[in-house]
Order: sequence, then structure tokens, then C-alpha cells
Amino acid sequence: MNNRLYDPWDDAALLAARGRSPLNRLVVVLGAEAWCSKCRDFKPVFEQAARHAPPKDLLVWLDLEDHADFLGGYLPQDLPELLIYRNTELVQRAVLEDVRHFEALLAAPEQQFPAEVVPQIADLLMQRDWCVGKS
Repeated sequence: MNNRLYDPWDDAALLAARGRSPLNRLVVVLGAEAWCSKCRDFKPVFEQAARHAPPKDLLVWLDLEDHADFLGGYLPQDLPELLIYRNTELVQRAVLEDVRHFEALLAAPEQQFPAEVVPQIADLLMQRDWCVGKS
């Protein structure tokens, strides 16, 4: 089940189980493929990164339109936005500029961010039943 892009609906139970481990990282990109050209260009890069990611990294793409209810109306200042969590703690946040920037952020030291900066995406993804009734 490693080396792939995780689907927030189909893989909800797996994300909940594996995401709570302090050994794993949840790597989320927020994008909008319908109207953001940077997002359309970056999504295949992110999918490729998922295929080569170490088993400890759980890569998830959240589309602002497809996952609007889940994101609770949160709109990043720019797209695509990278959020990296260790357990449910946000440890990296940035707007992605290009592939090298993405790779550098994956390797960068972890930071601490105030909880109110972004919606509690990790908390929601780690609830085993968050997607019940959604399609």
C-alpha cells in the first residue's frame, strides 16, 4: 500500500491508522485543478513523488472544489499549498513554486505552526469515519 497517492475517501481508514504514528508524515497538497494552471502542472509531479516516496510518507491531494466541505471554506493565499504533518502537528507549510522547491521542503527541518493557521486537516483525515456519507 506504499508508493502511491492516497485518496482521502477510499483510503480514510488507512490514513487514520497510519497517520497517527509519530514515524509517519502526512504530506498534503491543496490545489484546484479546474482553474489553477500551477496546480494542473504540479499534480503529475506530486503523483510521481508519491510513487517514489518512502513508506513513512502518506501523500494526499485535496482539491479545493472536490473537498470544499472537508476544508470548511479554507482558501489558501496561493496555490498549490503544501502542508506536512507529523501525527496531527503541522510541521511544514509553503506555497509550492516548482519541483525543486517541493523536494527541498520534503527534506527541510520540521517547524512548529500555530494550530489556527490552517484547518485541522490532519485531525480530520485521522478520523476513521470522516468520509461516511460523502461521495
